[in-house]
Amino acid sequence: MFAGLHRQARAAYQRAGMLFKLHLDLLYQCDLDCAHCYLDDKSRPILPIAFWTDVLDQAAALGVFSITLSGGEIFLRKDLLALIAHARRHGLFVHLKSHGGHIDAAVARELAALGVSTVALSYYATRPAIHDAITRRPGSHEKTRAALAHLAQAGVITVATCVVMRENADEWRAVVAECEALGVFVNLEGQLNTALSGDRFPLALAVTEEARVDLERHQLEHAPAECDGPDALDLVQRDGAWETRKSCGAGHTSLYVSPEGDVTPCVRWPMPLGNLRETPLAELWRAPAASPLAAVRAITKGDRALCLTCEVREHCDFCAGQSWVETRTPTAALRHFCEKTRAKTLARAAHLGLPEPPMPAGLLDLADPADPAAPARPRFVVRAAPRS
Repeated sequence: MFAGLHRQARAAYQRAGMLFKLHLDLLYQCDLDCAHCYLDDKSRPILPIAFWTDVLDQAAALGVFSITLSGGEIFLRKDLLALIAHARRHGLFVHLKSHGGHIDAAVARELAALGVSTVALSYYATRPAIHDAITRRPGSHEKTRAALAHLAQAGVITVATCVVMRENADEWRAVVAECEALGVFVNLEGQLNTALSGDRFPLALAVTEEARVDLERHQLEHAPAECDGPDALDLVQRDGAWETRKSCGAGHTSLYVSPEGDVTPCVRWPMPLGNLRETPLAELWRAPAASPLAAVRAITKGDRALCLTCEVREHCDFCAGQSWVETRTPTAALRHFCEKTRAKTLARAAHLGLPEPPMPAGLLDLADPADPAAPARPRFVVRAAPRS
């Protein structure tokens, strides 16, 4: 029920041209070193609490519905709970993303008292050796697993985000079972993306097509009924032709703010729109005709030339941000997203007893790149935990 109401609220914001959601990365520093992490530069400076409380004030003045606080590891900031309290005083819905290693029973109870909407923790396996191999920090599994239990016991809506890759391809079912027993929701994700720098090393960790189809079929068979149906943008434009629709809500219902105050359409789309240290959020959101954000809003699915020829385009989870990261254009087809679409359509055909679907256009027309990741992800030096 809540998911449906949330989706309807987002659609109403879209119709009104209002900013629905802000994703705020409070820092990029982290005390884990996950092998697939898209943040390949964790040395960004950390802005003081005064900057972020001002951002929250501006968000509230614009009528923003919800904020997501993320990083890096947000609990490395000693002022995090104060920031959450400030957001809640404005009536903002607050969602947190963390690895959970700093959430004990007392912190979980405080998050519950503050009324956070959800806490999403990165959790990769029930077996400590596998989880710790992905985070590349011994002992991280024990802390995250404990945090899941603390949050569930405190009554906080908790989501275990499990990115499925070769290292844990045989573990995600066990994660689902364990989390269901705890009363924790699970978000399974089989899509790995390039790093923000454009480096393709995360793609080497992707599972096989067979494993991805298996994962997609599980998603189809276990998706709650209330999560079915179009997203907010499709609710607004559902009568329009496919080629006139927008790809997603980036720049339309949501924006991202980096640790340095840079505003971009999305965390996955680091195209600069302005900086909140120089320009107020409301001014950026108004987006005059010549602004970068206005250009983002003008893009439609029909601008993706290759996708126009694709017979399974309705099932594609195209990401304009990833396209921009890899090609510096938000409309270029990417082979690894076509591979995801292939897995989705194969899973759907198997689930519904349909004939084998057509191949995505990108798998017919795009060259298979060289080994996307021959170099392994570099290891980061863990500095003293930042405190601001």
